[in-house]
Amino acid sequence: MASVDYVFKTVNYGTQTVDLTATVHLPKDTTSVKAIALYFHGGGYIVGSRAMLPAPHIEALNEGGFISVSSDYRLGPTISVLDGPVSDAVAAYDWTQNELPQLLERDHGIRVDGNNIVTLGHSCGGGLALLMASRPSPPKAILDLFGFKYLCDPFYHTNTSTQPKPGAPAPPSAEFINQVFTEIPPPIAARPPFGPNGLDLSTPRQAYLVTSVRNGTQFDAIIAENEYDRVDPEKLFKSPSFPPTCFVQGTADVVVDAKFSQWAYAGLQKNGVKSELYLVEGMAHGFDAGLKREDAAFGPIQKGVDFLAQHVVF
Repeated sequence: MASVDYVFKTVNYGTQTVDLTATVHLPKDTTSVKAIALYFHGGGYIVGSRAMLPAPHIEALNEGGFISVSSDYRLGPTISVLDGPVSDAVAAYDWTQNELPQLLERDHGIRVDGNNIVTLGHSCGGGLALLMASRPSPPKAILDLFGFKYLCDPFYHTNTSTQPKPGAPAPPSAEFINQVFTEIPPPIAARPPFGPNGLDLSTPRQAYLVTSVRNGTQFDAIIAENEYDRVDPEKLFKSPSFPPTCFVQGTADVVVDAKFSQWAYAGLQKNGVKSELYLVEGMAHGFDAGLKREDAAFGPIQKGVDFLAQHVVF
């Protein structure tokens, strides 16, 4: 599967610069491309990278007529959610709509209408995908994979949601964890705290994310009280012009409670917005990582991609 990188935004930090990059995954059959799917990765606004869009998801999107794009954003906590992830997601969305089509035609002979765009994302990236509904030319449809929403709910602000299992490694010292606040410029990629050998707290950033979620303080350093309305899609759900949206959510998710997808779905249904909800029984946060397309659990993901394809103009 071929891919190409484009820089869509450059940020200066004194003598240093941070290039924000979008990876465009090129399908084998470029004549099948009819629309663009812009993806935002998860990681609690603290870890992750644009490389986290799984190959089966890319293949499903390509077969659905999409050229898939995965974008960077700057990671907290040395930048706020508003100034980092949200600002960079907006820049990626606007660039994908307005500039990428010209680059695709020039460099690869691919013709696609930038307004024929959908968004999708995992976890906090799902929240970013939903926020693009506020853009002047919003997505034709959105796929939210257990995304962040209703961020003021006590669920995110208590220490009862994700506690360590028996035998889990003890968190490092506060001195070690707080080294994350020295990371300036903010990084655009960082390893998640869960690897092939289980929980990994070997870097300050990994340890910071895990301990802040456990303590219910994950948003304290990255969302100001007066900025919640600008980083949370909750109020957008009240608009009858919200784009058609599909929610996929595991019922055993302890990072983003399934009730939030149920609330959002109910709100959109009440306003007459085309929407679908797939609750995946017994599945945890990030359940689709590592799945193959033939796996039964990939079924809801495929339905989400099919939903996106139903709402673009071919």
